[in-house]
Amino acid sequence: MSHDPTLNSYILDVLPNNLDGLIVLDVGCGFGEWGFLIKTRKQGAPYIIGMDIWLPYLEKLHPLNIYNELIQADAPYVPLKSKSIDIALACEVLEHLPKGQGNILLKELERVTKKLIVISTPLNYPQKDVHGNPYERHVTEWAPDELKQLGFKVEIARSHFAERRRMNKNIERVLLVVANKTME
Repeated sequence: MSHDPTLNSYILDVLPNNLDGLIVLDVGCGFGEWGFLIKTRKQGAPYIIGMDIWLPYLEKLHPLNIYNELIQADAPYVPLKSKSIDIALACEVLEHLPKGQGNILLKELERVTKKLIVISTPLNYPQKDVHGNPYERHVTEWAPDELKQLGFKVEIARSHFAERRRMNKNIERVLLVVANKTME
């Protein structure tokens, strides 16, 4: 759905400056924030595909023309041909899937991606349904070492935004795991 603004610089810095002619997949596109940021903060004209399971999000996105294409699909499976995407984003997605499905999603991203996979996931940030969307529930947590073992380069970002607005006073700190994997 939406993401912590702390991620903006981390994710955008990993992406190439010029995305002209590249195909970018945004898994769990939600309200289209990553598509918008890519179009407004990066150079070139990439072809951006948004993928989400929640039809109400896709219906709101369609008239905004942020994405060149929208796909309603249930991660972990990505209904695209092998090596058909240059860059895949799955920002704030893994925590919504059971571990087995999360691992399948990561393998699917490797299958469809030619150049770069970028993921992020929070640590210590429980979440229930949001806007009536049961898919927004956080069901797992992914440790940095798990992603490193899968070949991802990992950074940890401390989320000041989430800590200021946290609803659960028992949360001491929220960390964001940002990981990327070069496929070439």
